[in-house]
Amino acid sequence: GTFPSVALAWRVSQENFFEPLRGWINDFKLRASYGVTGQQDGITNYGYIPVYTPGLDGAQYLFGGNPVYTYRPEAYNPDLKWETTKSWNYGIDLALLENRFTFSADFYTRKTENLLATVPVPAGTNFDKLMLENVGNVDSKGLELALTAHLIDNKDWSWNVTANAAWQRVRIKNLTLTPGAPSPDTEVGPWIDAYQMQVFSTNYAPYSFYLYKQLYDQETGRPIEGLYADLDGDGQITNNDRYHCHSPAPDWILGLSTSLRYKKWTLSTSLRANLGGYIFNGMAMNTGAWETMSYNDYQLNNLNRSFLDTRFQRRQFLSDYYLENASFLKMDNLQLMYDFGQVYKSLNLHVSAMVQNVFTVTKYKGVDPETGNGVDTAVYPRPRTYSVTFGLNF
Repeated sequence: GTFPSVALAWRVSQENFFEPLRGWINDFKLRASYGVTGQQDGITNYGYIPVYTPGLDGAQYLFGGNPVYTYRPEAYNPDLKWETTKSWNYGIDLALLENRFTFSADFYTRKTENLLATVPVPAGTNFDKLMLENVGNVDSKGLELALTAHLIDNKDWSWNVTANAAWQRVRIKNLTLTPGAPSPDTEVGPWIDAYQMQVFSTNYAPYSFYLYKQLYDQETGRPIEGLYADLDGDGQITNNDRYHCHSPAPDWILGLSTSLRYKKWTLSTSLRANLGGYIFNGMAMNTGAWETMSYNDYQLNNLNRSFLDTRFQRRQFLSDYYLENASFLKMDNLQLMYDFGQVYKSLNLHVSAMVQNVFTVTKYKGVDPETGNGVDTAVYPRPRTYSVTFGLNF
């Protein structure tokens, strides 16, 4: 494939008309770029041409009295293309007050076309029931911000802070071989028994939740078991009454790191936050109904604490009651270091103590609001670790 790209930049701060501002704006640059990238994950070396595979020893055919090996045709798609992504990026870089503050911002748009996916094919049209095809388009846009500040810098004290933020919006635009043709919802994500809680749908984010709208008792506020909103108004609860509700992708991803030094002591930490993502609490659903107390006469389980609020007798696999906001704030590490300096000839020593996974602030009722797919089926808690490090430099 051919994947062109071009980038342009204008360092405005070097222009003559910028001279009056150079006292407090050290650098000012505008950037723009366009590029096409391709990927072919899933395309084998010969996936686009006819391939015949020799049969096994037990699959021979007698031809003229002699056993002859058979050859089995493999599925192939002569129209396979690269999956391509066209990206536009616009950015700005700033440095202020003798580079004490630096700031950058990027806005981008991406259009991914000819998505590669393995899809079912009609019987008799090829030599297998599944085949790799170029199916669908996805559009995305986002904003990335970064700020670095050297707040204090002298002999005894120094203090540096780095912050970043990222926002992204992704939407599926097409999921059919024919652009513009109606596309049914495609269920995806982890299974819990025979149910999947997420779908690919046009004009929605990937892995959007597709659930029933839970109804509640107006007096007690408790969810009513098995009672959902009849959204299509046909008088019965069917799959058509499920609705798209949120996605696991956060609206904003934030990060903050800081380092504070006083003479030979240095205290540093890093924090991060996700805002706006949602998670389906599959553990609460799967172990929060009375039927899960015991699966046989010899087993007794602990019910999830959600049972105290719902009193469900049977599991409600697709209820949006279990959809929770997964926003969180985490301190990933906290470190204190002392630099002894030169202790013997050219030998330098420093000692540090570190705590990892310091704390998590979240309203999510499960073990951890971070799951790779947005459905909490079973997550091991992340351990908090303590360590002491001795560093020697020669």
